[in-house]
Amino acid sequence: MEKMEQPPHVVFHTIPAQGHIKPLLCLAQLLSEAGLYITFVFSHHFRKCFENLPDLSNQSPNLHFEFISDGLPDDHPRSITFDFFYDIKTKTKPHLKDLILSLNTRSPPVSCIINDQYINYPLEVAEELGIPSFTFCAHSASFALTYFIIPKLIEDGHLPFADDDMNHEINGVPGLEGILRRKNLPIFCALPDINSPDFQYFLNGTTGMIPYSSGLIINTFDELEDQSLPQLAKHFRKVYAVGPLHAFLNSKIGKYGSQLIGSHISLWKADQNCITWLDSQPLRSVLYVSFGSLINISASQLLEFWHGLVNSGHPFLWVIRPDVIFSEGEQAVIPEELKIGAKEKGYIVDWAPQEEVLFHQAVGAFFTHCGWNSISESIMARIPLICWPQLYDQLISSDLVSKVLRIGVELKACDRSTIETTIKTLMETKKQEFQNSVNRVANSAQDGIGQGGSSNQNIEILIQHIKNMKLN
Repeated sequence: MEKMEQPPHVVFHTIPAQGHIKPLLCLAQLLSEAGLYITFVFSHHFRKCFENLPDLSNQSPNLHFEFISDGLPDDHPRSITFDFFYDIKTKTKPHLKDLILSLNTRSPPVSCIINDQYINYPLEVAEELGIPSFTFCAHSASFALTYFIIPKLIEDGHLPFADDDMNHEINGVPGLEGILRRKNLPIFCALPDINSPDFQYFLNGTTGMIPYSSGLIINTFDELEDQSLPQLAKHFRKVYAVGPLHAFLNSKIGKYGSQLIGSHISLWKADQNCITWLDSQPLRSVLYVSFGSLINISASQLLEFWHGLVNSGHPFLWVIRPDVIFSEGEQAVIPEELKIGAKEKGYIVDWAPQEEVLFHQAVGAFFTHCGWNSISESIMARIPLICWPQLYDQLISSDLVSKVLRIGVELKACDRSTIETTIKTLMETKKQEFQNSVNRVANSAQDGIGQGGSSNQNIEILIQHIKNMKLN
């Protein structure tokens, strides 16, 4: 009897950040649906992230999870800081390498590794073991491009910064016209010494991966970032724009909800009661407010948001994580006046099932930190945005949303009056203008993941590339 051909075996590895885990898991399931054998590798410490996963054994028998030690002590904070990246590079790498060697003794052996852009030790493991690798980018092409223009910015005298004006515009950078400010660059660019170990570590850690990577897989689509993607492609052998991944996966599976593994990955348990509350609200009347899994705010900012939300007159669904307020190790204490106001005007939860919320007919706008997943989900749900970016890629993404795509507005100041005015601008004064814009972008996204669309074609090319690697 002829021996059945084994599928390619792809290993995924990422950093322990919810905004990175979710899209990479969506990609993993997409490749699994295409018949590839998938192993998703994560650290034991964050195993709780996977507790809410549905049972996919019947639908996706080729998708498997492996957990390794990250090499860090149990009391390590594991915050996304410079020190964290130093630590995992040296301490997690040997555990990943041991796992890959073990997987290679099984069937099928590993064909390639797909790793998060922010960690290069999987690329080193792949190179040492003679295994091809791809780099995955969970944010926009615009932000990804900022890493690769840094040598040019140094050459042109833009780095190090001449003063403390972080809103200073940097002009003449192809692909980033009109949206590049100092504060939109990677955080290490603010370091005063470009020759410091920290600066060089993160610069080389990103640009140094290019010779080893077979290509960049990115959660965006050609029509959304038609200026930055061609410029980014100059730095890689191949760029695969395959987003929005959550919507792409949904279209492949043919249903919304329970079988989308990415929607179940959460550090907090979602409160489904908020959906019942939304059911009682008028059409497109509710402002959904969520600042993601990392942002912290002060108690005074919390009160400014509350006053602005209540004074706007619109009902609101507000996600306030237990750890959202800056404190000395204490959990957030919601002021009594906030609780009373919320009972009259809104609904407060620790965490919400975001995709389900955004697709609910009662939701009319999204007040967001501008994380890339949140933007993508809002686009597909045809919901305009109020942007309150705080760090990382959120800053340039907010400019992309408000200045280029024009599907939302940026909150210019965190005071109750500005918050109230901004909400009314988006949900009343310019409601139809923003709705028309987001509908246009959503249509392009839908075309991209549809048959013959750009993202659909790119995922097929990627799958064939991986299959060819196995043959070679």
